[in-house]
Amino acid sequence: MTSSQRRRGYVARALHLSLLASGLLGLCCTTGSGRRPPASLRGYDILITNKDSLSDRLALALRRRGFTVRRKIRGGSAPTAAVIIFTSRDDTPPETHWLHLRLADTRNGVIVAAVSVPEDSLGPAPDSRAQALADSLRSQAALRRPISPP
Repeated sequence: MTSSQRRRGYVARALHLSLLASGLLGLCCTTGSGRRPPASLRGYDILITNKDSLSDRLALALRRRGFTVRRKIRGGSAPTAAVIIFTSRDDTPPETHWLHLRLADTRNGVIVAAVSVPEDSLGPAPDSRAQALADSLRSQAALRRPISPP
């Protein structure tokens, strides 16, 4: 498999996940699903080490949704999933800018949850972006199993 084919596979997977997350965001908001983390993330601590405004607000939003969030690496604790946030841009018009959030198990690198959302749908403020990412992560993670590494 060439790198361009692999990249297209990742883009297709990201698009599929973002559509799923967008559709479920409204459903999750209307059902009042409580403060328990979804089954696929239950038992995981969420590790957010970045110190930017989006990461700070995301940590707060995830805590409010029942996740255990840590800001420092600590050995010998519960299973931990590290937050990885990055952006990308489609090569073809319209050039959509995407914000991707991945939770990777710190023991083996397996992605346990993933969300990809068009940046323009999140709003300009870090608070609204963090709330949307947390809601999407919560609803998306409740429906999936961990992705095996390629």
